[in-house]
Amino acid sequence: MKRLFWLLLVGVFLNPLGATTDSTLRLTNAVYEGDVRSIVFRNSNSGFNFPLITLGSATGDLELSFDQLQAERDYYQVTLVHCDALWRKSPISRTQYLDGMGYQEFDQVRFSNGTLTSYVHYETRLPNADMQPKLSGNYVLVVYRNYNENDIVFSRRLMVLQAKGNVQVQLSQSSQVEFRQLQQQVNFTFNKTSGDYFMPNPHRDMTSVVLQNGDWNTAITNLKPQFIKNESFVYNQMLGSQFWGNNEFRFFDIRSLQTAATGVRKRENIGGQKHVWLIGDRSRGTDAYTNWKDYNGRVYYDNRDVPSNQPAESDYCFVHFSLASPLLEKDIYVYGEMSDWRILEPYKMYYNAENEHYEAVIPLKQGFYNYMYGIRESQEDNFLNFVPFESSHSVAENNYMVLIYHRNPVMPYDELIGYGLNNSQPNR
Repeated sequence: MKRLFWLLLVGVFLNPLGATTDSTLRLTNAVYEGDVRSIVFRNSNSGFNFPLITLGSATGDLELSFDQLQAERDYYQVTLVHCDALWRKSPISRTQYLDGMGYQEFDQVRFSNGTLTSYVHYETRLPNADMQPKLSGNYVLVVYRNYNENDIVFSRRLMVLQAKGNVQVQLSQSSQVEFRQLQQQVNFTFNKTSGDYFMPNPHRDMTSVVLQNGDWNTAITNLKPQFIKNESFVYNQMLGSQFWGNNEFRFFDIRSLQTAATGVRKRENIGGQKHVWLIGDRSRGTDAYTNWKDYNGRVYYDNRDVPSNQPAESDYCFVHFSLASPLLEKDIYVYGEMSDWRILEPYKMYYNAENEHYEAVIPLKQGFYNYMYGIRESQEDNFLNFVPFESSHSVAENNYMVLIYHRNPVMPYDELIGYGLNNSQPNR
């Protein structure tokens, strides 16, 4: 077991986000180099912390940052690639969808200070005069090195909205009786308020996307309106718009590596690295629902050990997860924003027959983390089954976002014309 532990430790430290040597651009959230960590990409003015801005929005509305675990700085640039509603590259040129030079530099670079793990922290804010979107719709943000767009470091999805109406989102228990206590149903209505915006064939040209907690891995796409009443497009599907309610996310707090914190059992320094053991977890598969405030699977990077709370003064540590369970013939994963909302090998758990626990060791930066345990039923699945370990409740608290796209009648691209957000427990 000790040999397996160290092999796993080396593997997850070198490649925690499942980076690949394939540098072909993927039009999704992806990491191409194994030493890239702690990516933050969000609208800093939004409480939902999601990378969505309005067309022509103020300079610097988006915050982008990441760490690279090396001692020397590098030189990185950012550009945008326009995509359609289903994240396929749009057949339009960069000059048609971007103003300015078409790229911008990372203008803030800090070296880690007072940490056991050496890294370089990069930050920038966008858009700016060098790169300003001209069209609404989906974009993939691409970070690359030394002005070589083929030397890609990572990519992130971004949405630019030019509202032509509002989206009303209604949440309820599933309309299917057998799933009523387990699933949540999302119905919505797009109310067009722009009188001069022409939509001649909405059943053909409109596309909708529904997200739970900002997770693209479980998104429901391409629902069509059931009814059109004047300028209102009503999506009240009986089937096809349900999500598993799941449960409130588990959480732990490693904002301080010096004092006692929630979810932490013990801390040690081993071989010049910091280690944190979490309190052991067990299955909640048969538990009654318990309501507590979570962060809907997300991560909040923060440091309470230094008064300045600078991002380059936060350290990395090996976090030890443990889940009591009999041996299963399927793969178990730790999942959430910490895993980039993806099923990644470094977040796979391994069975310790001595104590009958699944275990994982994952290097993470100081912060507050949410997570769940999921089962991959087969190697072909690109989603996890959370019900056995987490249960599922139709009363659980989740954020839902609805995006409405329409095919531009003149140019071959999809516009983002509507956006709605609602919470399954709005009064919590």
